[in-house]
Amino acid sequence: MKRLLLGLSALLVCVSSTMAQVSLPEDSVRLSDGSRNSGMPVYQDTLRRPKENFIKRFIRAFNETDTTYIQPNKYNWAVMLQNTNAFESYTIKDTRASQSITFSPKPGIKIGPYLGWRWLFFGYTFDVNSLGKGRKSTKTEFELSLYSSMLMCDLIYRRTGDDFKLRRLSGFDQNVEQLEGEHFNGVRSYTAGINAYYIFNHKRFSYPAAYAQSTVQKKSCGTWKAGFSFDLHELNFDYKELPNNIPISNDLKFKQTKYWNLSFSAGYGYNWVFKKNCLFNISLTPAIGYTHNYGHTTLNAAAEANEELLFKHFNRNNFHINCTGRMGVVWNNTKYFAGMSLIVHTFNFKHTNLFTNNTFGTLNFYVGLNFIKRKEYRDK
Repeated sequence: MKRLLLGLSALLVCVSSTMAQVSLPEDSVRLSDGSRNSGMPVYQDTLRRPKENFIKRFIRAFNETDTTYIQPNKYNWAVMLQNTNAFESYTIKDTRASQSITFSPKPGIKIGPYLGWRWLFFGYTFDVNSLGKGRKSTKTEFELSLYSSMLMCDLIYRRTGDDFKLRRLSGFDQNVEQLEGEHFNGVRSYTAGINAYYIFNHKRFSYPAAYAQSTVQKKSCGTWKAGFSFDLHELNFDYKELPNNIPISNDLKFKQTKYWNLSFSAGYGYNWVFKKNCLFNISLTPAIGYTHNYGHTTLNAAAEANEELLFKHFNRNNFHINCTGRMGVVWNNTKYFAGMSLIVHTFNFKHTNLFTNNTFGTLNFYVGLNFIKRKEYRDK
């Protein structure tokens, strides 16, 4: 599974080094007599072409929409300039001794152009932090989000670099606040996974309107959604790299842990059309996840030779609460668009007295335009 995810991620990174937003094509219905919609809902699959094959009907079902709430995209092509800001934070905590250490790398800042054809966006971004320094970042941050009316999916691949800093230390007897901001080279992490969701009110609610700019939400609307996720995690930690020999507890003296997490989620999203062509979206999706170890966790304590295989058998203590949140603001008049989007993922892990939290996300700012109308809209 890990090789499959790595291969898929490598292929996708060759196309785009940052988050790409994708939505399946949405074709609108044109009334045969040329009359306008009188206010009654018009669903896109109501009038099908006589010779439409099964594959086209299947794709159309994924994008069936109520045109009184959602306006489909009228153009074939789009160009966009996007700034992507990636951030990440790790917290490890000894729940018995109440010692806690939070560390995070410097936020990644990228910018670059995109060219889109209907529901595909291709682009290349430049790492602003490495410009003029002659040294490329060792981290890999990639997230691909796909949106249709009915379904949405996130593909995630992240491997940290060597630019972590101590952000917060608490629960220690001695004064360690002055160490906050110090460089810390003792942590490496790896995350890869997939999230998939079903949108219940997909005929009236559009995630593509908020995050893929391929539709326009005309009226405010909300929806429930449900889904699942599967992800792999690896955390390597060397407490000896901590400055001034911070006296941490034995429960924090682990070297490596590897585990997979299977989660089932349910959440709610709302599209608020606060002004014509202006949309604000907020979405929160908590998840209940079950964690299972697929490798050894090596303890750094004592002789540094103790190993224990965690989570070999079913245990109710292996359940954890994870969460994904989204927020977006977009202005889109079907010809031009601009906006911002924020996607945040958080994962929790606990075993005996050790608790870890990994939170990461991307903040995007973009501006673009659509051009060359689709055939069915050229006469309008």
